Amino acid sequence: MATIGRRIANWVANLKYEQLGDKTVHETKRRILDSIGTTLGAYHSRPAKVSRALALAVNDTRAGIVWGTRHSTTPDRAAFANGAMLRYLDYNDTYLSLEPAHPSDNISAAVAVTQATGRGGRDAILAIVIGYEIQCRLCDAASLRTGGWDHVTYGALSTAMLAGKLWGLSADGLEHALGLAGVCNITTRQTRTGQISDWKACAFANAARNGVFAADLARRGLTGPHEIFEGLEA
Repeated sequence: MATIGRRIANWVANLKYEQLGDKTVHETKRRILDSIGTTLGAYHSRPAKVSRALALAVNDTRAGIVWGTRHSTTPDRAAFANGAMLRYLDYNDTYLSLEPAHPSDNISAAVAVTQATGRGGRDAILAIVIGYEIQCRLCDAASLRTGGWDHVTYGALSTAMLAGKLWGLSADGLEHALGLAGVCNITTRQTRTGQISDWKACAFANAARNGVFAADLARRGLTGPHEIFEGLEA
């Protein structure tokens, strides 16, 4: 029987833009516009300034644009900087399930890798839909907060899959990317408890950075752990 990771990888590998309904495409475009608005509102915040400076320190003409600038940096740094701006105000969309989430957090990673691969708008929309579907279905499956973990744990998995799709990974490569993203990005709920720090705005942005990085490793041939959901013992 295929592992959960393999089933997810197969779904991502086989999904095509033409399979998306008109309403799905329309709603995705609405969330992109909404994310631009939340980014503009957060542009001068401290997390935005710090993460933007980190991204501006690296040049990569083939990769992602740092929003609000003309600077191109690596896709993982673009995903982090843009994701921090997108999330800072906490005004982006919300998904309420067993585990709540803000699924438009996936958009920064999708845009960064779309630019890095030279793909177009349809590819970006498909990638965003993949991010939404995976994160929200995981939120439906199990609560993380009840065990002291944070919802952005699911974000490393969703962004790895959307990035892998944009890089054209096979089902094998996507499964490895899922393992690479999942095994080392288990985050704690402390992000949102007690005295709230700047990190609250950056937690998913960091998950997105790591998801993009995991997919990049997989596309270059690095293998990842299997049974990432089942947790089988050796």
